[in-house]
Amino acid sequence: MNATTLAWVALAGGIATFAIRLLPMLASERLQDRPLPPRLRRFLLALGPSSIAAMLALSVTDLLPADRLSATLPAVTAGLAAVWLTHRWSGNAARATLAGTLAYGVVAALAGM
Repeated sequence: MNATTLAWVALAGGIATFAIRLLPMLASERLQDRPLPPRLRRFLLALGPSSIAAMLALSVTDLLPADRLSATLPAVTAGLAAVWLTHRWSGNAARATLAGTLAYGVVAALAGM
């Protein structure tokens, strides 16, 4: 991949990321005075957790290669456990993410990954 292609891909990714964040805010301002239909409300409430589950599945798949499973499993398990425990204790997704990242990093460093 040459530098021009990489720049176009990065630009397209940035625009798409910006649009994904901007469009819901614009829609919420327009719909502020109207209640959401129950079906749409249920969909939107399920969208966040399902997106997180999809990202988790993809991340864990990359972190657990079959040929190095015994080396990577402890770090992944520690990270997931830290996320779950911290979120259960604090209810804060940012703290849970930070705790999971730290736990994964510490266990990976100790294991020499």
